[in-house]
Amino acid sequence: MQGLHYLLYIWLGIVIEASHYRGGSFTWKPVSPQVPNQNPVPISFTQRHAWRRGSYYCDQSTINSGGTVGGGSVCCLGSQCGSLSCPLSTAVPCTDFSVSQDMSAGQASSILNLSPNIKIALTFTGGAWISLQSGGGNWAVTTQISTYMRADGHYNTAPTSAMVPVKLLRQGFSYTWLIPTADTDGDTVKCRWASASATVPTNVVADECAGILSYTASAVGFWAVSLMMEDYEFSWQTTALSATPLQFIVQVYTSSSSCTVGPSYTGARPAGACVGVDVNQIVVEQAIFTVGCSGVTLSDVLTTSPPGMIRGTVTQSTSNPLEYTMSMTWTPPASAWGSNLVCYTPIDSLGQQGNTQCVTYLVAVTAPELIYTSYVNGSMSPIGTVMPTQNVWRVECTKAVNRPSTAAYIRFYQSSTATQVYALDASTDTTRVIYSNFTLIFFTNYAWIAGQSYYILFDNGVVTGTEFCGPQSKPILDPTFWPFNIFNSAAYANLTGMTTSSTTTIIPNITTPAISTTTANPAITTTGITVPSSTTPYTGTGASTTVRTTTSTTTSTTTASISTTTLTTTTTTMPAVQILQPSDIIKKCEQPVIIGTLLSTTVVGAISLVVYGVFMAKIAASML
Repeated sequence: MQGLHYLLYIWLGIVIEASHYRGGSFTWKPVSPQVPNQNPVPISFTQRHAWRRGSYYCDQSTINSGGTVGGGSVCCLGSQCGSLSCPLSTAVPCTDFSVSQDMSAGQASSILNLSPNIKIALTFTGGAWISLQSGGGNWAVTTQISTYMRADGHYNTAPTSAMVPVKLLRQGFSYTWLIPTADTDGDTVKCRWASASATVPTNVVADECAGILSYTASAVGFWAVSLMMEDYEFSWQTTALSATPLQFIVQVYTSSSSCTVGPSYTGARPAGACVGVDVNQIVVEQAIFTVGCSGVTLSDVLTTSPPGMIRGTVTQSTSNPLEYTMSMTWTPPASAWGSNLVCYTPIDSLGQQGNTQCVTYLVAVTAPELIYTSYVNGSMSPIGTVMPTQNVWRVECTKAVNRPSTAAYIRFYQSSTATQVYALDASTDTTRVIYSNFTLIFFTNYAWIAGQSYYILFDNGVVTGTEFCGPQSKPILDPTFWPFNIFNSAAYANLTGMTTSSTTTIIPNITTPAISTTTANPAITTTGITVPSSTTPYTGTGASTTVRTTTSTTTSTTTASISTTTLTTTTTTMPAVQILQPSDIIKKCEQPVIIGTLLSTTVVGAISLVVYGVFMAKIAASML
């Protein structure tokens, strides 16, 4: 199962204090999981340990210079270890530190070339855990590794987990802990208490916890928690593919403060987010925290981060005194491929510690994104001008997509007021939000207002990838990404509202007087030529009015050789016409086509062209 969180429900009755070792974790992954039949099988082994800062000093300059913390060795258990013996040092580059908690922590990854088809255990043992209320002063951190191929033809990748080295809990309160785990293979992950006599591969009995067996917190002091994460390719399996440890310390404290609401991680990434990043891509994140009561400040943020990640200073907001921000910057190397947990645990000035919240960075996996288009029938539709009844929307993505597991909204805004008018939660609305391979389809049920403009925005993670935890798409907060206009039919009502006026004009017609008959030359043939009278078909008045003039004969009189004709001229004033330039026509052709019906009018010649041009110009003007 992907993106798991295991819960520990605890009631605290009394308190604790610690020294030296603060806990640790192991995980591992094959270098090339999809390449079959390797010999040897290169395994990337990752260890993380936390120590008392007074014993192993670390600050930001230590992190920047690659300085190490800790000491000791990781040793192999079992008959299949070969020449491994104790192959690794536990002195690891420092990645995190806390002045208030007197803690230094580090992480390192190393390549182990193992024989195929073997199972071994790697363990780190030592003393000076601290004086614990339950269990001894020694520690043992043990993992199980297998180089057998899975049923899917790949080599297994072990689950990974993280927890702040020292968990602070206030006396007399109940807590539910979230323990984040991740499994790149998408396996079912189960959590159990570690055992002091676990049977590991090749029938070797190993100590997974050095006597840290239970957790009751019934007396003052420090308590150690030791867990094992196991992954199963199929839910019905009873034998785990691997087992990885997670150990940390709990300290209970007393407080008389009336503030009982601790600090919390509030963004900017949502807790549990899965972020796809490329190798050597610079990642800059802003972590946001909020304290629970006025007059209380944020004193520290405990982090669990991969090597090379640089944390900025904690800064209080100038607009909201309860809010604080801290930047995190990281450039993941190729060796960091797969899942990398970054966890935050805020502590306030009362000593209250918020829940640990984590973000998973999936290195070498690109998150899907929505594809922008500016033309009709492109990667998103509809665009431009749509009808008031429009309710189906479609957008293509850069890769196959799934539904998000946490809340992520598709939001519609009215442009004139920049206010949200409609929203769909993509994580829960399975009826109106559909995911189909590379396509996101959503349906709306909203009465769009004719003549108004709108735009669509998308939350972080509206679409997710199909790999592991589902790398989430970036938020789209730009109003110009997907704007649209609602067709206004009232703009066409004036097409038939034409005004008519009539005038009478006397136009003299000059004719030739009658000519006497003469004798024609039989050798010459003549053909009569008819010259029509001259009229003006239309005139233009001003820049925004078209005047059409038609002529019809009403009366006629003839006197001798001069005749006069009385004509009635009808002047029709058309609606205002917008003049389109060639570039405007090209732009309009890129918009959705609106089909109108033009009623027939008995007109001739150039007159019909004028009427048709006015109609099309009016349609084009409504699209602006």
